[in-house]
Amino acid sequence: MHKNVLFAQSGGPTAVINASCYGIIKEAKKAGAKIFAARYGVEGILKDNIIEMTDIDDAALEILRYSPSSAFGSCRHKLKEEEFESVLKVFDKYDIGYFFYIGGNDSMTTADRLSKYALKVGYDIKAVGIPKTIDNDLPFTDFCPGYGSAAKYVASSVKEMALDSDVYDKGIVTIVEIMGRDSGFLTAASALAKDEVIDSPHLIYLPEVPFDENEFLKDVERAYSRKKKVFIAASEGLKNKDGQYAYLREGTADAFSNLQMGGVGKYLENLVKANIEKRVKSVELSILQRCAAHIASRVDNDVAVMVGADGVKYAMEGLTDVMVAVVRTEQGFKTSTVPLSEVAGKIKVFPAEWIDNENRQVTREAIDYMLPLVQGEAKVPYEKGLPKYTRFI
Repeated sequence: MHKNVLFAQSGGPTAVINASCYGIIKEAKKAGAKIFAARYGVEGILKDNIIEMTDIDDAALEILRYSPSSAFGSCRHKLKEEEFESVLKVFDKYDIGYFFYIGGNDSMTTADRLSKYALKVGYDIKAVGIPKTIDNDLPFTDFCPGYGSAAKYVASSVKEMALDSDVYDKGIVTIVEIMGRDSGFLTAASALAKDEVIDSPHLIYLPEVPFDENEFLKDVERAYSRKKKVFIAASEGLKNKDGQYAYLREGTADAFSNLQMGGVGKYLENLVKANIEKRVKSVELSILQRCAAHIASRVDNDVAVMVGADGVKYAMEGLTDVMVAVVRTEQGFKTSTVPLSEVAGKIKVFPAEWIDNENRQVTREAIDYMLPLVQGEAKVPYEKGLPKYTRFI
């Protein structure tokens, strides 16, 4: 590499986002480059909050690989036009020729805009987007690193909660609220909990299917009359027939106009209590879905490493303004690239053909897609009986 490397993390963290940093560092070390990280995403670049990672030792690097959350900090900052020049000044200060932005939809938009600005002003930078999001809603990639581990956590938690909710010989309705603003992939993963012992969840509600209160109550009433114990998995992003969110927690939107979600579980709980059964429990998994590295998928972690490492390889080949995409093969997974302009601001939704509307379930095809992504256990290091993690902020 004839210039130095800089990477940064953005948006919501995942259980394997640092595995992509691991991949970037390992591959860039092979090329003999100096490696820098920005603390708190592009905000850190603007503030010159840069640290060097070139000399990180192998033991510390292994701990980084299995640490959850964004070890270098994150942000949800939308770059203003007048800030691009400041970013390039920091790049110039550290002789950065390769920039890797790890994130989801909004992060890919930022990487795309920055790449195009650099091209316009004649600044030589190879900008590559590294995908991550538990929502799994980036298009043109088989899946997004972070999703497999979150799906594994959701399915495992549903299994365990289903067992817990069945211990008393009384009727009960359990509702689990699962993340997913506009895409139902993560909520759909609750279906993986079903086996010869567990028949939960009995009802699954995704944002791709218009939500209607009356239909919901009819669904729950039917299931309750048969079982007296009903387990429901619901996406936080449920929308009505007009495309409006069924419930929104009071709060402000971020710089990318993303509204604060959460509260659907309580909303549904109140509906059931008022109309069907007083014994109702609602659980909001919240950030547990994205930080539970102790149950991370090995496949997910391996692919997160791969997209980071291959991102460096693509940049060394001269590619820029692209996102690394995951491709499924008969042997496993490999990568390719897709122009950032085709990803930026786009959302992939859960396929309609994978939704069983009649039974409020997902199809066998959906299970076959999700199951390979939750395989294996990441080798999280332990110390004094607890996971050992690291961070650099």
